[in-house]
Amino acid sequence: MMNQTTQHTFSMRDQLIIAQALVLGIQELEKIPAPFTEISNILDMKYLLNESFAEMAHVAKMMVNETQRINTEREVN
Repeated sequence: MMNQTTQHTFSMRDQLIIAQALVLGIQELEKIPAPFTEISNILDMKYLLNESFAEMAHVAKMMVNETQRINTEREVN
């Protein structure tokens, strides 16, 4: 049997949404205390973010950080 791979092209919006999901997923998984921390999943997600979705990684991180900052400000006020 021949091994076939399919390459999918994501639109810029697709890339941004996936990058944002990876950023949020990484943050949430990093909150889980040992011994339940899923280190391999975190590392795989970071790899995907920085390699497969590198074009949008910085933008997604900025969006998530800004949203969290705004939400924190709202909670304080």
